[in-house]
Amino acid sequence: MKYLVFEAGGRAGLSAELFFMNRVRQDDGSSLVLADMDATYRLCPSPAGVSRVGEDEALAMIAGDTSGCTVFPADELARQSKPAVFALAARNPMVAVEPWFFSKRCMNEKLAAATVGCTIKIPETFSLDDVFMRPNTMSAGSHGVGRLENTCITRRVEIAHEYVVDVNWVGEEPAVYAREVRIKNGYDKYLQFLGCDSKVAKAVDEFVRAIRASIPKLVTGIFHIQLIENPEGEIYFVEYSKRISGTSIVNLYRGYNPFDALAGAETPVFKGDFAKEGVWYRYEDFVLNLDKAR
Repeated sequence: MKYLVFEAGGRAGLSAELFFMNRVRQDDGSSLVLADMDATYRLCPSPAGVSRVGEDEALAMIAGDTSGCTVFPADELARQSKPAVFALAARNPMVAVEPWFFSKRCMNEKLAAATVGCTIKIPETFSLDDVFMRPNTMSAGSHGVGRLENTCITRRVEIAHEYVVDVNWVGEEPAVYAREVRIKNGYDKYLQFLGCDSKVAKAVDEFVRAIRASIPKLVTGIFHIQLIENPEGEIYFVEYSKRISGTSIVNLYRGYNPFDALAGAETPVFKGDFAKEGVWYRYEDFVLNLDKAR
């Protein structure tokens, strides 16, 4: 199988590359094509079975015969603006997406209806996406007013804890990999693993099973969910993406590799020989100690 990753110059592309290099099934003839708009990315050395190309080259690849070729779910925004990539992804239910997946307002509304009674709550979401704002008091003329288009407005939730949860639902049952994170510049700076018996992992298991009953495509394959917990201990949904999280390579230490999952390998178990649950680590610790994940 030839796997294509778009916008591969970021952390998600790095995670995809490291997953590919560390997969169990090394002799199945698979290859990884990493595409990015930045021409410099193509000049970086590539390991065996991995090639770096420009985005135009990748699009040219899928303009012809796409048998034995699929999009690897490392980035999903590229699918939104490039019909050829969207169409290729649509052929594989494990990575297929629909346009409404990219609408945060629509996502919140559908999930709120699908997960009634679940531990994870959907923040109250206002139905309008084209709004005009003005101060509630002391307003004079146009002072302090503004218009927002194509926006999702939700009630603010005070944050006590933040979580990123990678989920593999390739087989019969969902495999949930939860971690608490400290985020800096949009990425996990520090993290600690949470076990399958943790409050967050159990809540996500309940959450995705509820979604499966009415929106199965949303929770089929590889995806991740971002959550927050308020000081009262209530867990709220923040965002869903049908792809690996940018720093998902940390889950290699738990025996998880999406390439193996997509190839039909059994659901892995937590290895625990380097990274322990409930201990804070830097993201970089996992990249530096990759040999301990094998």
